[in-house]
Amino acid sequence: MAERELPIHHRATDPGGRVWSFGSVTWVHCPECDHAAKSTGSSVSCAHCGYATIPSLKPYSDKWAYPTSSNPRCSHCGNPLDRRDRPTARHKEGKLFVSIRCDHCDETEDYPASPGSDPAASRPYRLLRRYLETQVGGETLWVNNLVHLDALEDWLGAKVRERGPQPGLTMMAKLPRWMKASTNRAKVLRGLAQLRERAEQAGIDE
Repeated sequence: MAERELPIHHRATDPGGRVWSFGSVTWVHCPECDHAAKSTGSSVSCAHCGYATIPSLKPYSDKWAYPTSSNPRCSHCGNPLDRRDRPTARHKEGKLFVSIRCDHCDETEDYPASPGSDPAASRPYRLLRRYLETQVGGETLWVNNLVHLDALEDWLGAKVRERGPQPGLTMMAKLPRWMKASTNRAKVLRGLAQLRERAEQAGIDE
């Protein structure tokens, strides 16, 4: 089993940051071959089978947006406009507008807009299962990547854990009680070692 050599009775200081601060990728199960695939938040790629999603490279005029006003009305007939996202956003003089055709008078006009998203693009890769997870005492222990794994090993393996300079609910502060309990330290560290071994077997390198 792959284990990191940590100092005996070492102290750890909360490094601060939220979970997304630790590493830039999340390893997930590839939807094609079930091997480890890399998710960057905008795309997924699998080195094993070649599966990949391609981030949108369309010009901004093809992007989606919705009216900024909470109660948009047609500038021609005054009737309410649907506030749903539309793929008609564009910049004019440094400001974002979205083109909307009124269902009542059939007139089309540009309205101040906020960035939106294509409702059809559900981004199924966001729903893919994490690759690095295991069960510890009936609880699910997971990490996104190796940086996340290192941080948890350092913190949870420490005999003394100290608050860091960053205030508020950091990732370490928000860890569940079962994970931070000293009585569970050995079990949690074994679980993290299993995840490290799984990462090595899968060729995960970040």
